[in-house]
Amino acid sequence: MSAMPETPVIKLLDSTLIDKIAAGEVIERPASVVKELIENSLDAGSSSIEIEILNGGKHLIRVADDGGGMVPEDAVNAIKRHATSKIRQESDLSSLRTLGFRGEALSSISSVSRMTITTAHADRPTGTTIEIHGGVVKSVRECAAIGTTIEARELFYNTPARKKFLKGTQSELSYILETITNAALSYINVKFVVNIDERESMNLPGAATLAERIQQIYGAAFLDGLLPFKNAARELSNQAILAIEGFTSKEGNYRRSRSHQYMFINQRPVKDNVLRHAVYQAYKTLLRDGQHPIFFLYVDIDPCEVDFNVHPTKKEVRFADRDAIYRTTIAGIGKALIPSATRKNMDAAFSENIEISENIEFSENTAGASKAPDSDPATPPLAFTHSRDFIYLGDVYAAYAHRDGLCVIDHHAAHERVLYERFKNSRELISGRLLFPYNVTLAAREYALLCGNLAMLNDMGIEIEDFGKDTFIIRALPAELLGADMEAILSDIASGLVDATVASPLAVIKDLIAKRIACHSSVRGKAVLSDRELSRLIEDLKAADDPDHCPHGRPTQIYFSLDNLRKQFKRT
Repeated sequence: MSAMPETPVIKLLDSTLIDKIAAGEVIERPASVVKELIENSLDAGSSSIEIEILNGGKHLIRVADDGGGMVPEDAVNAIKRHATSKIRQESDLSSLRTLGFRGEALSSISSVSRMTITTAHADRPTGTTIEIHGGVVKSVRECAAIGTTIEARELFYNTPARKKFLKGTQSELSYILETITNAALSYINVKFVVNIDERESMNLPGAATLAERIQQIYGAAFLDGLLPFKNAARELSNQAILAIEGFTSKEGNYRRSRSHQYMFINQRPVKDNVLRHAVYQAYKTLLRDGQHPIFFLYVDIDPCEVDFNVHPTKKEVRFADRDAIYRTTIAGIGKALIPSATRKNMDAAFSENIEISENIEFSENTAGASKAPDSDPATPPLAFTHSRDFIYLGDVYAAYAHRDGLCVIDHHAAHERVLYERFKNSRELISGRLLFPYNVTLAAREYALLCGNLAMLNDMGIEIEDFGKDTFIIRALPAELLGADMEAILSDIASGLVDATVASPLAVIKDLIAKRIACHSSVRGKAVLSDRELSRLIEDLKAADDPDHCPHGRPTQIYFSLDNLRKQFKRT
């Protein structure tokens, strides 16, 4: 038995260390700072917010607004822990109508940066400037000001262990731009101006409608691929009012990743598996494996029916009546997707026959409940004809006699493997210049990520240049990409680059890009290849480094030997 220590070993942490630990719960990266400061600006009633970023937010984050501002006493108290104007008593937590409420943001940011707050209340002739370094107030003085401007410099300068785990500048910048995009989609009437490294990156005037805001961010072509949906406001069992609306993908306008899926509850961006699962449920007969819809989903509900006080970042929520949220979401999107002639009794079909499972999980490689089986009656198998050397089974499988047995090939997986190796190794790629070069406009986050990898895309036969203002110009493409949706391909590549760090080897990034391009441009289900095309595909597959697997590890072909067939027919 070990001896008990003679002196106490449990000690209270000092306040400075407590503040740094608490900051880690709220401030994960530069984007966390941007999020907290924008939320404060929105809660202050701002109609215009300007954000300036240097070096991915590591050197400077500045957020300036024209909101109500603070009187000197409030400015001084605002940097103290758990200081807030949003709640007064415990019951206020059950009816939150503001984005921030914990009173941790400014305290946390100031403890891990060199922060300056400049603010003036609209009714005061002068304002206040406060400088705080590592949580310690250095100075307080009067100044001339309008609204509030907060600067956070040298983030994590006093916590090198935290700073070490930040990603590359482009990756951190992409998180920041995604945070700003969420805010702009939440508050469409607010103007957002973003300057990145002293260059204007976003300029979004206040919009009158959600459609206008989506077009500002993504462009008219992106908006054309969406359907509006709106479910009439309904009364829940406890008389609370629920309304759901937004935009979602038109049939066939799907992506290979979930990079354009946004959910908002009472104008707060959230990540919620119940809502996401409901969207996929509405698409369950339309989506194939690996396809994901685009959607912008807005839920308006009595604050008493939703709990935002689940996680420090306030992204996770808990519903009082999640079944009603689930069914209403399916009904709203389902009615938009299904032609009006077949909408009779739709509300009853969606609201009475759908049950939500207790454990809803999503992974990057599956579409959850929306995964359509290969035998889906919506895609009936082709009839057998004697004119074929190959027999199509379903819509992606082709069977043919092979040596002393039978081979079944997945033509999509096989083509994906062939294209993947071509793009990865820059092999057999013949680029042709386009008669009319065209522009592709992406969201600011995607544009920032791709700018650092244009040389690699050019090496893969995609002659692409930075045209400025979130736009690229494409002058040439390899034959495999002619007619492809380059906006979707580039967007998907950018979403894959989010997790790449500054230390990622070029080979890793090139592999990622090659997989994304191959996945988009390979032959799809319902596309019937001729005997000649299938023969060429099989020959190309034989020459591949790994002919038996697609880039994601799934089989490209399955072989049944004659011996195996004899066993199946019990002839052995």
